[in-house]
Amino acid sequence: MSLKVKIQDRDKEVVGKGTIDGVVPFYFKDQGHRWMVRIGQNWTFKERDLVDGSTPSLSAARNKMYWAIAQFRNQSRDVTCA
Repeated sequence: MSLKVKIQDRDKEVVGKGTIDGVVPFYFKDQGHRWMVRIGQNWTFKERDLVDGSTPSLSAARNKMYWAIAQFRNQSRDVTCA
């Protein structure tokens, strides 16, 4: 797996834009109290965090990105095998 992403650590959010495997579009946004990731044209994951008002960190954002990519890969593999 190859993830190439530019991460912007803004005032109250972390945004990542790039590609997976050189061709699959990747977009990530973490606002502390909620985050989302979009991979390709059709796969989106959104989640609200239990703690409101928290400030996102780069390390937490990276962990969420890799977790979301793993979920995307697992779901893609399950659809292909079915």
